[in-house]
Amino acid sequence: MQPSSSSPSSSSAHPPDHPGSKPPPPPAPAMGYPANPSPNGNPGAAAAYFAAAAPPPSAAGAPNGTAAFGVAYPYPAPPHHPPPPHHHYPYPPPPPQPHHHHYTPHPPPPTCLRRLLAAVVGAFLLLGAATFIVWLLLRPRAPAFSLTSLALSRVAYSPSNSSLSASFDAALLAANPNAKLSVTYFSPLASVSFTPSSPIAVASLAPFSQGPGNTTTLAFRLVVDDAYVGPDDAAPLKSGSGGAVGVQVRLMAVAVFDRGGWRTRRRVMRVMCDGVQVVFRGKNSTEAAFNGPPRRCDVVL
Repeated sequence: MQPSSSSPSSSSAHPPDHPGSKPPPPPAPAMGYPANPSPNGNPGAAAAYFAAAAPPPSAAGAPNGTAAFGVAYPYPAPPHHPPPPHHHYPYPPPPPQPHHHHYTPHPPPPTCLRRLLAAVVGAFLLLGAATFIVWLLLRPRAPAFSLTSLALSRVAYSPSNSSLSASFDAALLAANPNAKLSVTYFSPLASVSFTPSSPIAVASLAPFSQGPGNTTTLAFRLVVDDAYVGPDDAAPLKSGSGGAVGVQVRLMAVAVFDRGGWRTRRRVMRVMCDGVQVVFRGKNSTEAAFNGPPRRCDVVL
């Protein structure tokens, strides 16, 4: 049996049970955390170290009722400020951003199709340029028309129903001032009326053509059969004392200028011979005529 030996550390940790012995002094107060709680790099040893540490002595044994040693925190906790009851943002929230749809672009057309379209567009441009150049070189001019004669015959007016029966014989002189262009008149339509009333007789004429620098006389007859004529226009006819009456002679046609294989588009032409005075030959005469030199007519093309 070996004698038991006691070390100073064991005697200090476990003092002998003597009635007059004093307890060992308390350990130093813990400030913060140990510099190296796990010297050997073992986390379990650090946990055992803190678990085996003795709790601090009670405040009952300290003078004035204070703790035996200091607190474990080096500085007090920050003050707590509760948020205000009604908190609003100083600025309104940003508006929602628009959502852009990204469309996949269509693939480009085939090269042959683009070449065909380019060729068609180029052909139209060349044709338009050629037409414009030809038009500048030829420069179509409107034909000139003059009234050479106008005669009324078999004039019969009925005052009871304001109806008129008569025959109008007119002749127009048409001149083509273009030295390189021919002109053709399609669907000519002639009319006659008393100024400024609506036509009282209308007649369709045969189409005709004129070469460059050509002059043509166009003669036609318009027959009026029981057409209504207003009291103001028929005043010279009712009195039977002769006098003069104003007559309007008009012509409308579709004109086309051409030279060889080139021709212009169809254009509506209007010839207006207004305010032509026809004079009756005597009292109760049934015939009247236009006396004077050829009267120039207005042409709208």
